[in-house]
Amino acid sequence: MQYLSHRLAEQSARRGAESPSRGPLAATQRERILEAVERAVAEKGCAGATIEGIVKLAGVSTVTFYEHFDGKEECLVATFDRAAEETLALLREAAPAALPWPEQVRAGLRTLLAAIDADPVRARMCLVEAQMGGSALVARYDAALDEVVAKLREGRALDSVKGWLPDGLEQATVGGLAWLLRQRLELGGDAASGGVGELYPRMIEIALSPYMGGSEPVVANG
Repeated sequence: MQYLSHRLAEQSARRGAESPSRGPLAATQRERILEAVERAVAEKGCAGATIEGIVKLAGVSTVTFYEHFDGKEECLVATFDRAAEETLALLREAAPAALPWPEQVRAGLRTLLAAIDADPVRARMCLVEAQMGGSALVARYDAALDEVVAKLREGRALDSVKGWLPDGLEQATVGGLAWLLRQRLELGGDAASGGVGELYPRMIEIALSPYMGGSEPVVANG
């Protein structure tokens, strides 16, 4: 996740350097546009969300939209980047590197599921619709999954790992976890009906079992 965080920061800095500062009003307008994109995409999908609909939800003009973004695809990517950056900040706080690796995974997953249940609109945009939003957005989605793959791969260094683990284990694990989340979101799961939080025991079992070797309960403190 550190690599993705650095890349997002670099992209944000480049955007700031390329665009003259227009003050707090412009920043507020941009945030309103990004929030509107999350709502529009969650409701209508990436294909169905239009610039006209986005500016209407945001309460800004089309001229204002184009002051911030070249078009819809750039705006979709910026919306995903903001969501990823804010989620990474939550995960870094909840699961610092000082924790033992299994606890990092447990705390990170609990935090992620809580964030999804707290904001299912954002989660649907990032975990469901992003895969259908064009090549740039799909690349962002894939990069986010790659960061989770890298975090799981750290588990190979545990003393409890016995024998050989297949090279594609982490990719398959992350793909399966993402599929579980996508399925729940597509079925309309929300906090009132149990939300994605109830998936925690199943997901942490999938994530940690290959590395724990029976040395301790996988769902400890879960």
